[in-house]
Amino acid sequence: MKEYKFRVLIDTLEEENAFRDIAIDSSFTFDKLHEAINEAFDFKGDQVASFYLSNEDWDKGQEIGLMDMTGESDDFVEMESTPIAEKVDLVNQKLLYVYDFLSMWCFFVELVEINPLDTSKKYPLTELVYGDAPAEDSKQIEMVDDLDFMMEDDEDLYGDIEDEFGSFENIDDYDL
Repeated sequence: MKEYKFRVLIDTLEEENAFRDIAIDSSFTFDKLHEAINEAFDFKGDQVASFYLSNEDWDKGQEIGLMDMTGESDDFVEMESTPIAEKVDLVNQKLLYVYDFLSMWCFFVELVEINPLDTSKKYPLTELVYGDAPAEDSKQIEMVDDLDFMMEDDEDLYGDIEDEFGSFENIDDYDL
């Protein structure tokens, strides 16, 4: 067993970066890292989330999620049953962490150190806090009324059809 130290940077529109360094026992499962990230950024942790193995360009790879939303993915791995060390074992290895798929909070997670496990520490542990984390509810999702999806051009098109054919109140008046 080893101590993994992850640097976790939240993707935000704020000018100042906000990141946390989180130390965790490498034998812990990904759900423990998920909980540690949420705690470190003062998020409730009550939304669906997934980790994705990543490369140097931060492209999404294999998903490690709380639950398989599609039920069809052969590439899906469950957080609760997957030890971190099973998927991450090299310094500079990268993960994407997506929390709340409606608000789409994205975190860039990188393994920055591997150390011997310190039995005097209670893992997971936030070891460094840099910058102010945004409030979890600061990304507002605008729910659209069902009728608001029509664009002005679509309304004009509907008006043209209505002008040409009149209203469709009595469909029996038309030869079909």
